Amino acid sequence: MPIVANRVSKGLARMVWLGWLLLLAACAIHDSLPDAPPNLGETATAVAQTTATATPTTPTVTPSPSATLPPTLTPTPTAVPRDLSLDVSGLYLYPIPVIYSGDLVTFQVLPYVPDLLNPADVQVVISANGVEVASGVLTARNLGGQASAVFPWAWDTTGLNGYQEIAVVLDPEDLIQVGDENPANNMITIQVEVLPARSRPPTEVGAAWITAETTCCTIHAISGTAAYRDLPQLLQTIEAAVQQASAAVRTNLDRKLDIYLIDRVIGQGGYAADSMVISYVDRQYSGRGLYQVMVHETVHVLDRQFAPQRITFLAEGLAVWATGGHYKPENLPRRAAALLEIGQYVPLAQLIDNFYPAQHEIGYLEAAAFVQFLIEQEGWERFKAFYRDVTADDAPTLSEAVDLNLQIYYGRTLAQMEQAWLESLRQKPPSRDDVADLQITLRYYDLMRRYQMTYDPTAYFLTAWLPYPDDVREKGNTADFTRQIREEINILLEVMFQSVDEALRQADYNRASVLLNSIERTLDNNGAVLDPLTLSYQRIVQIGASLGLEAQQVTVSGDTAVAVLTVPQNNNLVRWMLVYKGQDWIITSNQ
Repeated sequence: MPIVANRVSKGLARMVWLGWLLLLAACAIHDSLPDAPPNLGETATAVAQTTATATPTTPTVTPSPSATLPPTLTPTPTAVPRDLSLDVSGLYLYPIPVIYSGDLVTFQVLPYVPDLLNPADVQVVISANGVEVASGVLTARNLGGQASAVFPWAWDTTGLNGYQEIAVVLDPEDLIQVGDENPANNMITIQVEVLPARSRPPTEVGAAWITAETTCCTIHAISGTAAYRDLPQLLQTIEAAVQQASAAVRTNLDRKLDIYLIDRVIGQGGYAADSMVISYVDRQYSGRGLYQVMVHETVHVLDRQFAPQRITFLAEGLAVWATGGHYKPENLPRRAAALLEIGQYVPLAQLIDNFYPAQHEIGYLEAAAFVQFLIEQEGWERFKAFYRDVTADDAPTLSEAVDLNLQIYYGRTLAQMEQAWLESLRQKPPSRDDVADLQITLRYYDLMRRYQMTYDPTAYFLTAWLPYPDDVREKGNTADFTRQIREEINILLEVMFQSVDEALRQADYNRASVLLNSIERTLDNNGAVLDPLTLSYQRIVQIGASLGLEAQQVTVSGDTAVAVLTVPQNNNLVRWMLVYKGQDWIITSNQ
């Protein structure tokens, strides 16, 4: 049907939606149920109420040995909802993991907020050594349902050394009564050590923003980082990635794009708004697909030019489709067919309405494969018009909005289009490698996020602070984008994750699976290294540390290994060849 008629059709369809909503509302009046109990959430604490134990009536005579006494009746514990509260696990100070004198400290507060409370009604006050340094209200809940507040660069530590007292109070005037029955758990006080400025790592001393220009972009990197060291090659990669993104969505940038290359992993390795932030580190444990991440995030910038209200499911699907894969080049239909085969397919309506809470790789794969199917049906221009027109304002739910617009632009409902798509997938059976690659990829990233939540929670995508990069450059610390946790357990597991990524790219699925087994054993044992393979990785990390080097990449293969390490003073790379002799790893070549 001609696209010019779609606006009229859409208006009529919206009237139909309103009619159905009125009809459903009328039915609900007659079929109303008793009030449901409040949703206490999965984190509600079950507290047993003190109740007298019922005593059964029994004869006063002593029973014979064969007699059976009636059971003692125990009351069923009643779940008591948690009220507004905060503990030390809900407070992060940036830069992480340590503070040096002269740092501008950002506070992130992640309290427990009952569903019945509006986060915007909760006041937060932060004091340092008894002096208020920040205040405000909580922001809306994130995709995981967590309310939070971020106070950027609120505490200037210039001139401070030693332990400082930080106090955080929720609802300091006790204005909230319902949902905050126990104000005593609204406050935490912690001691924060501010280290001397002279203790800063060598790469942070004198660190400064460096800017480079290409045809498409202005690239920002920090001196002393991997991105700064590799900047000449990165400029070419970025230019090619932007060209691919522009060609795929047939849209050119309407301005020069600002790209920030940062020296720590946040979430999946990048995020974009008006500017783009991309992780570029030597120990890239979240996958080495820099080119793919660049194309993906560029599409997010470009599509806002023609579809500023596009919905998440379609936006992420378009970005993966335009990239030609999520983390590496991928055959999207075959990969989606593999998802069907392993029984982890998520129905589209469910996925569209709850995209980010779904398993990350499954959601992105399904969205991309469905986008490709739509484009193949009637071409890019029809899809672009559909994509631009689907907004959250179209219907009560996002899946209903997609359904409405599919009928307008493709003449099919969401259910009909999904059925046709699934039929096409079933006609393209996946290979054993397709299935193995997908299964190991899902496990890899699930374990990676488990690692982040346990050992680097500020990198986990649902709780990570994603600062606006221009503000970091103008007002914040370079350390917000470079400082990271570098304990032995972090380095060990990160180099192992990187080995998994390498094995996947080489289609060595057995090796990838063995590595994941070893990583999982370490996570299951609270970081204890009990696995022989993990012990080999750990020993190589320890040998590097004993020589003042930090392991970035390690590949163990039988009795031989290759390691890439950095020199802290200048971030230059050193390559080792090692062999296992006499119950230890010996360096045989040092380049």
